[in-house]
Amino acid sequence: MMTKLTPAQIKEIRQLAHQAGEAIMAVYNDPGGPKTSDKADGTPVTQADIAADKIITAGLGRLDPTIPVISEEGEADQNRQRLQSPSFWLVDPLDGTKAFIAKRTGQFAVCIALIVGGEPKFGIVSAPALGQTYFGGQEYGSYKESKTGEPTVLTNIGQTPSRAVLTSSRQLNRPTKDYIEKNYPDYEQKSVGSQLKLPYMAEGFADVYPRIDGPLNTWDLAAGQAILEGAGGSVLRFGGQRIDYQTPDLKAGDFIARRF
Repeated sequence: MMTKLTPAQIKEIRQLAHQAGEAIMAVYNDPGGPKTSDKADGTPVTQADIAADKIITAGLGRLDPTIPVISEEGEADQNRQRLQSPSFWLVDPLDGTKAFIAKRTGQFAVCIALIVGGEPKFGIVSAPALGQTYFGGQEYGSYKESKTGEPTVLTNIGQTPSRAVLTSSRQLNRPTKDYIEKNYPDYEQKSVGSQLKLPYMAEGFADVYPRIDGPLNTWDLAAGQAILEGAGGSVLRFGGQRIDYQTPDLKAGDFIARRF
């Protein structure tokens, strides 16, 4: 079982995310637009999702062939079997496919997390249309990388609260609205798409992100959780319990992410 990534391995994972991002942007910038179809659960998939998945899955297999890959685009039964491994990669090759298809905000991302002992220890969230990449974890610290320079450290220790609460740009439901109105009535509400929410929190964009009765899968949360925790934040159940990343249904369930 892999215990900790080396700097060389982290660099290779970042390169994988960027390669997947280039494949995604090739489809995004194609005047013909992406070709879409619906998966069994009714969610859309494009050739960009598939291309990114192939790049990431093959690359992670080369990095360490003993660690299985669980991907949103993987086969369901195989994914469930791989959950039994003491460590595995959890991948969303293109998080925010609907935003990708709509071509409005650029808020879609390549997401890769390393799960060890049922918890996300390292994550990378890369938004190719925005030129932003976030990566890190509790044992690594967290960083933001842009096209123009070296990675910069993200930390919320000793930082000033933003007094903002994050919401989903597409899935803000009544239970979550009610919770925000009751517990954060004077906070500014900011809407962000895809798994960029938690890296944005690590950067200081907002202080809290509650999610109740949402349809998220664990690959929609793991990488962002690792990055937020690497900057000093937390992602927990409302009762304070840790999220189980080996749950057979691969559902994230209710949680609240906090910057401090």
